[in-house]
Amino acid sequence: MRDRLDPRLRRLLVRLPLSAGLAIVLWFALVAQPWGRLVTSASERWIRAAERTKVTRLAFDRGLVAVERADLSSRSETPAFSAAPVTANLVLLLALLFATPRELRASAFPARVAFALAALLVTQVLHMSFTVQTIYATKLGAWSVVSWPRWQRELVATGRYFFDIIGKYAVPFVFWVLTLRLGERDDPGKPNAAPAKGRRRKKKG
Repeated sequence: MRDRLDPRLRRLLVRLPLSAGLAIVLWFALVAQPWGRLVTSASERWIRAAERTKVTRLAFDRGLVAVERADLSSRSETPAFSAAPVTANLVLLLALLFATPRELRASAFPARVAFALAALLVTQVLHMSFTVQTIYATKLGAWSVVSWPRWQRELVATGRYFFDIIGKYAVPFVFWVLTLRLGERDDPGKPNAAPAKGRRRKKKG
């Protein structure tokens, strides 16, 4: 079984534990806070763009996202949730990218990595937006019941739970696959061409 395993895949599996450790350290040391602010800011802009009256404000502070609405009473409790369940799947994508051996990387690997990170950011914005909308639809008591029809409550809740249960774990793998050398032909290099010429010369001699 071990002999049948593709050497490139074997190298990927060997490198994955160390890459995962590196991604986790990088996340907690450098990435979590600025990335969380970026996703929060982008989510606020996305939500406000869909609002007729711009009332939503999202504040990111030490890993928590506070949800504020200008049209609600200031005496109401400000809902908040942890950003990590939305943003931490970046660690999974980084671990896969770090573990990818050179033989599996596409010819335009850096550009594809940039695209994968941007695409992941878009899905995280959608996830956070569904989370905020679910709070509006289900967590604000009588205001939620009056302002949100049942079908809208079910729609935003379904979107959120899709990301919570499977989406946030699946999309890093999908975007990582796009960075791989799938369907690309290896360029014929000089080392492979030289022996062939040598063999033809020997036959002539």
